Amino acid sequence: MAREQFAKRYAERVLAARWPVIIGSLLWVAVATSGIARFEFAADYRIFFDEDNPQLLGLEALENTYGKNENIAFLIVPDDGDATSEEALEAAVWLTDAAWQTPYTRRVDSLANFQHPTADGDDLYVRDLIDPLTLSDAEARSNIRDIALSDPRIEGAILARNGDVSVVNVTIEMPAEDQLEAVAEVAEFALALAVEAEERFPGIDIRTVGTVMVNQTFVEASVDSQLIFLPASLLLMAVVLGVLVRGWAGVLATGIVIVFSIMASMGLGVWAGLPFSPPIAPAPTIVLMIVVASCVHLLVGLQQRLRAGDSRHDAIVGSLSLNLHPVFLASLTTALGFLSMNFSEVPPYRDLGNFIAFGIGASFVLSVTFLPALLSLLPVRAARERQFHGFSIRQLSDAAL
Repeated sequence: MAREQFAKRYAERVLAARWPVIIGSLLWVAVATSGIARFEFAADYRIFFDEDNPQLLGLEALENTYGKNENIAFLIVPDDGDATSEEALEAAVWLTDAAWQTPYTRRVDSLANFQHPTADGDDLYVRDLIDPLTLSDAEARSNIRDIALSDPRIEGAILARNGDVSVVNVTIEMPAEDQLEAVAEVAEFALALAVEAEERFPGIDIRTVGTVMVNQTFVEASVDSQLIFLPASLLLMAVVLGVLVRGWAGVLATGIVIVFSIMASMGLGVWAGLPFSPPIAPAPTIVLMIVVASCVHLLVGLQQRLRAGDSRHDAIVGSLSLNLHPVFLASLTTALGFLSMNFSEVPPYRDLGNFIAFGIGASFVLSVTFLPALLSLLPVRAARERQFHGFSIRQLSDAAL
């Protein structure tokens, strides 16, 4: 009884101060969202390891000794399956020269510039393995293949063991700052170079791999997925809510709460020092679903009371009074569930749980303050209970129970 009285008093106070509640909600959401200005996107594969991870520490020690490098590898895959054919070797020569124009390039390795020593009496000569002027000579090409497949520095590294694929490996030294932009710049150049190579050599398929391409793919996959799933989820939410509450006011109010909760979760996460990385990308969609669940409780309760003849004010108070405790418990247990992801050994998964927990907190606060205050200003009307061939949702619920 005391809990119900507290919930009713709380609901009455929210509606009595609806304008201060709405303005206060807008202000705190704006403050929370301002953290997005400090947004940093981490696309390095190293984010999947803790700073004290032994394997990561070993890699960093190696890099401190020999230098830190990233790479892009152009795989030359000829249609005829012979990476030492005339066209394939011409492609290797052309790609080797063109790859030096890649931003932040430090080194290019391929069959074309592999330094092969030969002896003539007491004289030792070191030359490029491929002489572009002799590529039309079948004997010269056969000699290149024999040398490459017998040299352990080439076999399995620059030329596949069966001789069907060769690689042009570009070593990249990324700048210390603005790495995200640098990765995008290098990846864009590499893809354009691969397209140009395929146009020049129609019988060759060029494929781009390497750590730079992996990092860029992480970014593109996370961004592209949200460009599809988040709008689709919002549209689906609008349709489902329209069916449940059959009124644009509830759909509009819920949509605003969703957007505010997502923005607040991202901003609060940034304020907390959490980096945004590809595994965090599903967070907005997950927050969206949780917000809808919270809002539906209030909206359905509101519709039930309106159909019972309550005024809009009394219906909002009654629905909020009835659902305040259940929504709080649901939000609390859901947040604790996602916070348990902090026990994961993978840092981005811990960050994902924290981002979602921020969103759940924002969702609860907005659902029990901003949402009822906003609904009190909108023309919410009772909708007749929908019948499906003479069988109502209430009858279905009674039958299930």
